[in-house]
Amino acid sequence: MPICAAFLGLLIGGLSPATAQERPKDVPENLQPAAIQELVDRLDPDQLDALSQLMQLITEGTQSTAMTPPPVESLPFLDKLDAFFDQFIAMLAGYFSSIPDLVQAAIGSIGALVQGQLAGPFIPFLGLALALTALGFAAELVFNRFTRKRRDAVRTNKPESLFQTVKMVSTRFALDAGGLFAFAVVVLIGGRVAGTATPAASLAMQAIFLMVVMPRLIGAILRFALAPHRPELRLVRANNWTATFIYKNLIVLFAVVGAALFFNKLIVLSGYDLDETFRFFVGLAVNTWILLIIWKARKGLTEIILGDEEQPSTGLERMAYFWPYFSMAFVAFNWLLVRASVVSGQGVLTGEQSLGVITLVLFAPFLDTMVRGIVSHVIPPMQGVGPVAEAAYLQTRHSYIRIARVALLTALILSIARIYGVDLLSFGAESSSTVGQNAVGFLLILAAGYLAWELVSLWVNHQLAKDSPPAASNSEDAEMGGAGKSRIATILPLLKVTLQVTIIVLTTLLALAQIGVNITPLLAGAGVLGLAVGFGAQTLVRDVVSGVFFLMDDAFRLGEYIDAGGIQGTIEKISIRSIQLRGANGPIHIVPYGEIPKLTNMSRDWVIMKLRFTVPFDTDVEKVRKLFKKIGQDMMAMDEFKDDIIAPFKGQGVADVDEVGIVVRGKFTTKPGKQFGVRKEVYRRVQHAFEENGIQFARREVRVQLPPALQDLPEDQKQQIATAAAGAADPPKTPTPAA
Repeated sequence: MPICAAFLGLLIGGLSPATAQERPKDVPENLQPAAIQELVDRLDPDQLDALSQLMQLITEGTQSTAMTPPPVESLPFLDKLDAFFDQFIAMLAGYFSSIPDLVQAAIGSIGALVQGQLAGPFIPFLGLALALTALGFAAELVFNRFTRKRRDAVRTNKPESLFQTVKMVSTRFALDAGGLFAFAVVVLIGGRVAGTATPAASLAMQAIFLMVVMPRLIGAILRFALAPHRPELRLVRANNWTATFIYKNLIVLFAVVGAALFFNKLIVLSGYDLDETFRFFVGLAVNTWILLIIWKARKGLTEIILGDEEQPSTGLERMAYFWPYFSMAFVAFNWLLVRASVVSGQGVLTGEQSLGVITLVLFAPFLDTMVRGIVSHVIPPMQGVGPVAEAAYLQTRHSYIRIARVALLTALILSIARIYGVDLLSFGAESSSTVGQNAVGFLLILAAGYLAWELVSLWVNHQLAKDSPPAASNSEDAEMGGAGKSRIATILPLLKVTLQVTIIVLTTLLALAQIGVNITPLLAGAGVLGLAVGFGAQTLVRDVVSGVFFLMDDAFRLGEYIDAGGIQGTIEKISIRSIQLRGANGPIHIVPYGEIPKLTNMSRDWVIMKLRFTVPFDTDVEKVRKLFKKIGQDMMAMDEFKDDIIAPFKGQGVADVDEVGIVVRGKFTTKPGKQFGVRKEVYRRVQHAFEENGIQFARREVRVQLPPALQDLPEDQKQQIATAAAGAADPPKTPTPAA
């Protein structure tokens, strides 16, 4: 009541000649119902109308203040989520409850088109649409006649290489696109002549482009990627069923989408406010159809992603297996995102944008296969030989593929974000929030660190792919001392690990600093830790420093046979602190660099092997020398040894004389590790040559000279005397008793 009185007084005061500062004198101080009624009776009709409107506004404002719920933005998160789901369910219920209205609108829009309410008389409209379509096909036919030779060449020729395949499918796509371009140009010209401003021509052109041009363009793109009817032109690894299934379903799908878009245009033109309902059901049907396509072709999509990899990595196998399921989840998420944008009232994502995002996701496996095909032709050929070069070349190829995939994934993410209305490139600009700037900077630092990691790996593997170490001996005669790996194969893996650890540390520190973490204590702690290690682990420092100088001096390489201070073995592993040796009998020796007083490398450059032979005193030494020389010449002519022998086997004359005979010596020079097989062959040939030339190897002899009086003894007694004399000259060793 006081409020009503105040407003009544204000109204009277505003309508009376009194000024705003003066109170009307005829308004009592204490307004009672009777006084208010008396004042109302004094108002003229215009004042009564104004008072009525004012009271209505006051009443509505009070009710809205009492009944309107608080805005969604002011609610807690769970309440926001609950409110959103309520709105989402209400939206779905509204769509399904509008099905009868939608059917009525569909019938009504078709009736309006037939009755000539949308594009003029129906028969002229239909005739114009058919005429424009016929003109388009006629123009395409003319274009095809001019390019008939090229089409026949693509149709009849069979490619002999991947380059020819790409060339042929590119030519076919260009011819198909050229025909569609001629079709579209003639339709546009015909529509212009008919008058694009007229509803009939405009609607006819929309129908042609949506239901004819768009599905055929999608078909040309799919023929380029899948070649459903020409397996020899297929750029991806897909079986015939998968290629044909995806090709047919996507063409029909886009034809249905085009027809639905045109039909939606008719509903809007007919004046029905059911545009969003119609788009909801079309989007639901299209997304369900896409999910069914992915589900049925999931094995084929996995084969497409795997491609022609003979030994696919574990990561590639997992990605190929899970990609169809990820695609299905993304399609469902994208549909929900469209609906969520509608529920929120923002409408940031339309059905056309949603279809574009889904298309990018569906074509991602084909793009990945294309990237691998391009990489296989871009990567330079392997220059070296051997297992190290082969492994490095394979890793180089994987590095190129990973870099290309990161670039492809980045492009897809930027494109999808752009379709969603998010410009990631400008998200970290000064106009953005601090959180956005830090997030983008954090991601850029991680990306730069990963790129540096890949570039280091790529450079190291590219250098290792040039490696050509001496061929390892596969002979069963090889014992030890074979040639090791090259110097780059020894040093570069250590350098790679060092650089990658440095990249990880720097990237981690910079990323933490970008998101606001104070890295000063970490740097100070690292410095203190370095000092503690330097003072408290002097042996470790000595080992590391000694190893650095050993590697700088090229003292040893992987695979070489060395003597490290009395410990011999083949180098199997090199670390920053120690070296791992495999002994001749199999044990592993771990030798720190700081404990190696001197090092003898037995596998570097070449090996000289000297052999000793003892012949009787009456042997012709010159003849033996000539035999040795002939053996060496014969072995140099053998394919088995000619590449391993540096200097042939030859005699060196008399080396010594002992109680048995004359010691003659021969020598030869071979590559490291090859000397044992050559030595075996030399022994065999020397034995055979001595037998052919009547030369015997000297052996220990005991000669017994009997006095004349014993010359007539029987032979068995003479043999007994000789045996006794031999035993006296070389008595048997007494076995040592067991402890």
